Amino acid sequence: MITIKEASTKRDLKKFADFPTRLYRDCPYYVPPIRINELKLANPKKNPSGKNCRAKYWLAYKGGKLAGRVSAIINGLDDRKTGLRRVRFCRIDFIDDREVSRTLMNAVEDFAKKEGRRDIIGPLGFNDLDREGLLIEGFDRMSTFETQYNYPYYKTHLEDLGYVKEIDSEEILYTVPKVHDERISRIAQKALEKYDFRILEGMSKRRLIKLYGEKAFRMLDECYSALFCTVPLTGEAIKSTLGSFGLIARLEMMCFVADKDGNVVAGAIALPSIADAVRKSRGRLTPFSILRIIRAVRRPKTVDLVLIGVLPAYRNYGLSAVIIDRVLRGIVASGATLAESNPLLETNDKIHAQFTFTDGEVVRRRRFYKKCL
Repeated sequence: MITIKEASTKRDLKKFADFPTRLYRDCPYYVPPIRINELKLANPKKNPSGKNCRAKYWLAYKGGKLAGRVSAIINGLDDRKTGLRRVRFCRIDFIDDREVSRTLMNAVEDFAKKEGRRDIIGPLGFNDLDREGLLIEGFDRMSTFETQYNYPYYKTHLEDLGYVKEIDSEEILYTVPKVHDERISRIAQKALEKYDFRILEGMSKRRLIKLYGEKAFRMLDECYSALFCTVPLTGEAIKSTLGSFGLIARLEMMCFVADKDGNVVAGAIALPSIADAVRKSRGRLTPFSILRIIRAVRRPKTVDLVLIGVLPAYRNYGLSAVIIDRVLRGIVASGATLAESNPLLETNDKIHAQFTFTDGEVVRRRRFYKKCL
């Protein structure tokens, strides 16, 4: 027998956060999020997006044992942007049992009906920096720290429940060239000489983030605003993200470009991969796990290509070459041999066109699903 329970107490929310770690205990490809951050997201007072979102969390039990979880989100920013009044589902995990997955999604659907909403879409989180998308290819590779792993049976369960493809995303693995391509540098130099732009440099990482971090994320927000299910980042969300990035970012793998008035018009960020370090510590921050993360940042084998963008009005000014040139130099100098992109929408040709500096292969695909009630 399957029972469903709304997770509302601290104890239940801890069970909600910890269930995937138990489910994937023996899976070498699952990379957990930082546990303390997941607990903060479940607390509206601590969640950076809490003022604009309402979330529900459910736990499914089979025979008295925890067997699955799911959450539903009503995102007020998405409501105002699109007028579509959708319910997002996310953080869905379950054992390979059809009754469990059906019970979980029934909870989401019942919630949507009570709220007068007909469309359910996901997996999507609180904002576009949250883990999102259901893995449908690439089950034999460890996830990046920024993305979520799931077992192959998730796809069949959801599709049997009437969920259909809305759009897919791709993650691409690149080989870092041993020697930097000077052709990119020449294009970048010409762009800087021809137009009145400047690379923001000559300061520490901390100062760069303090002075220009929020401006950079506002710029990226505008770059991505037309993409699937994006929502504006709140000031609280940007502040939280900058705090996290600041701990693992390396100055030479960041590049922000400003116009003559100091407005950030282009930028790119790559981060040393901490996936293996976090996996070994099961998402918990302890003195030993922090040491693992520090080592991974100092001597990265792989880097994650996290964010890249150029304001629409400046996309024909050669600024893509400027930011890629600077970040790629930093990646080569770090000694990393591989670079992985964050999920790129299959329809986002502009972003795909930025990564032409080396050969790459699609190593994972994710799917966003929709169901009309």
